[in-house]
Amino acid sequence: MTEFRTELKAVCDAEWAKIKAGRFFQMMKRPELQRELYIKSIVQVYHYTKNNAINQAVACWNQDHKKVGLLRFAMKHALEELGHENMAYNDLIAIGVDPAEFEKPMLPATEAFYGYLDYVSVCRGIIPRLGYSFWAEDSYEHLEPMMDICKNSLKLTDKQMTFFVAHAIIDAKHSEEVNAAIDRWVETDEEKEAVKQVARTTVYLMGKILESVADEF
Repeated sequence: MTEFRTELKAVCDAEWAKIKAGRFFQMMKRPELQRELYIKSIVQVYHYTKNNAINQAVACWNQDHKKVGLLRFAMKHALEELGHENMAYNDLIAIGVDPAEFEKPMLPATEAFYGYLDYVSVCRGIIPRLGYSFWAEDSYEHLEPMMDICKNSLKLTDKQMTFFVAHAIIDAKHSEEVNAAIDRWVETDEEKEAVKQVARTTVYLMGKILESVADEF
């Protein structure tokens, strides 16, 4: 890992440590709440994931046309992200969740996350948005406590957890590509700080989504 990616990971890990010490993960230890917490959190994941491919593509619009490699990376990544929200949707339908749950308005924190990613894509471009992709494609170590509960307490099968299981296989490849893009294209101190800031803000907002789910109880 390069020096910059080591710094970037430290930024993300610090925010994740706060999240894992928060109410959501503490409440997930209570058996009577686990199923509903899982359902409500995955509904929010569905809401922000459905926009990921679109805002990744939008991030290309004001990019220098001479950076063909960077543009090709972003466009390819956007195409491959299309439809990933359906994994979250199908996982919940498979355990008997009413499809009407997905028609409810997203929580305010989720809307803020959604809107922030749109802002980064439209106003700041591909390179700053790499701060989000960096951790979003490689967050499974932080979600392991939740995955353990899903498997061991809720007794969900891999086919009922495709967003975590099958998605992780896809994301492993994407994570390698994001890391390569960071190493190649993030060059100046200004660019590095922009990537760090987007990483910090998006992990922070993810924490607010989970805390908002906990507030529903």
